[in-house]
Amino acid sequence: MTRSWALGCTLLSAGCYGVAFPPVGWHLAAWVTLVPFFLALRGAGVRRAVGLGAVWGIVAAYSVGTWMPVAITRYYAQPVAVGVLGFVLCALVTVAPYTVAFALLYRRVAGRTGALEVLVAAAMWTATEFWRAVSPAGNPWSLSGYSQVPVLPLVQIADVTGVFGISFLVAAANAALAGLWWTLGDSAVERRRSLRGAAFAAAAFTVVLAYGEVRLGAPAEDAAAVPVAVVQGDLDLGSQWRPELYGENLEAYLRLTDAALERRPAPLVIWPENALSFFLEKEAAYRRVIANVLAAHGAELLTGGPRTEPSAGRKARYQNAAFVVGPHGAIRSTYEKQYLVPFAEYFPLPALDAMRRRFGRVREFVPGTRHTPLPTPAGRAGVLICNEALYGDVARERVLSGAEILVNLSNDGWVGEPQYAAIAFEMSRLRAVEARRWLVRSSTSGPSAVIDPLGRVVVGAALDEQAVVEASVAPRTERTPYTRFGDFFGWACSAVALAAAVRRA
Repeated sequence: MTRSWALGCTLLSAGCYGVAFPPVGWHLAAWVTLVPFFLALRGAGVRRAVGLGAVWGIVAAYSVGTWMPVAITRYYAQPVAVGVLGFVLCALVTVAPYTVAFALLYRRVAGRTGALEVLVAAAMWTATEFWRAVSPAGNPWSLSGYSQVPVLPLVQIADVTGVFGISFLVAAANAALAGLWWTLGDSAVERRRSLRGAAFAAAAFTVVLAYGEVRLGAPAEDAAAVPVAVVQGDLDLGSQWRPELYGENLEAYLRLTDAALERRPAPLVIWPENALSFFLEKEAAYRRVIANVLAAHGAELLTGGPRTEPSAGRKARYQNAAFVVGPHGAIRSTYEKQYLVPFAEYFPLPALDAMRRRFGRVREFVPGTRHTPLPTPAGRAGVLICNEALYGDVARERVLSGAEILVNLSNDGWVGEPQYAAIAFEMSRLRAVEARRWLVRSSTSGPSAVIDPLGRVVVGAALDEQAVVEASVAPRTERTPYTRFGDFFGWACSAVALAAAVRRA
């Protein structure tokens, strides 16, 4: 394949990658969109593979991250050029190294490993996605497996393999199609090898689909269900932390809560991340106002808000936290966010001071130390604040600590782009399947939803609307293979990829 054709195929593949994700959501596209990229890498030298891998990574990152340059420009009050540069740097650091690694691995085995090529290629793709997800310099945003979250029979395998088993299937299908296309004009022997490779991919797909159908048809073993009310205020003030906004939002959230509990009593109300724009522990008057509503209905509140530690002569430290508030206004338990977003919640590069937020009081957060599940009327709640729900291993930690339900508190309003909110929602849905837990998602601007342990949205609120989501959830104590053993499938794919690369050396 000529250089121009290889580049064209790579751009086509990367540009179409995002079509499989929201807001377009053509899930079937994921099963073919990698084919042109795989074809471009066949027979490529090292330099071409590096170039094509980098191009694919940056362009594909933009296809699922068109929100990022806009968010950077708006959030940091910077010129558009700074937003674009910020996106490119992010893609170069967190995505491109892993797509380059795949390109270098795949070029070594393409057309040289017979019928097993499909499975080896899928293992290589999955391994590089795995390392992108777990590396401190990577991120799991829109891994290929997440494109299939709405296809419930396929994603049930996540309770064994996490998202990486789904990515493996997607990559195997693309590798099989690339092999069949490449051997159209070859000998009958080569075509038969490609057909056998395609048969391996089809067999894996069939096994996973059958497993999914069995899981979907199994009877539920839930304990007694508990009603919950999830308030989506569609208000974006909390992430700004400006003094003139201190205490804002509270009246609106209380009004929505009171109306919801009058309509349908629930022992647990859930508000999103940043619902509180004040320090709950320091504001007895605000706690009394909250108690006036909760006590009238005998309800408890799980809400997101900031907290600060006593300074004792040193600089104040702030955490992004969640609180359980009893009916009479007492704070019963607290969770502190563990995994913070760089440049949004903490600032790893002080030299770039122009990008530092200029908000009042809460300028930056520090990782918290309180991670244990919070006791609630609906069971012990494993809290995942915002981006923590994008990592399967974080939800797994909560379950291993005793979480009986999962609660994702999120503030999607600060981004202001529907693509971000929709993709983050789909990614968080998979946590319910991996752990077989009810997951309650409370977002400032949506989508908020209650998701059952099979990944089905029981009830939800649309994006950018003020609403209350009402449903019942049940505590669970079972532990899935994924909960017990973690990302063993990602490690296994890494071992296969390394062995194949060494063998071809």
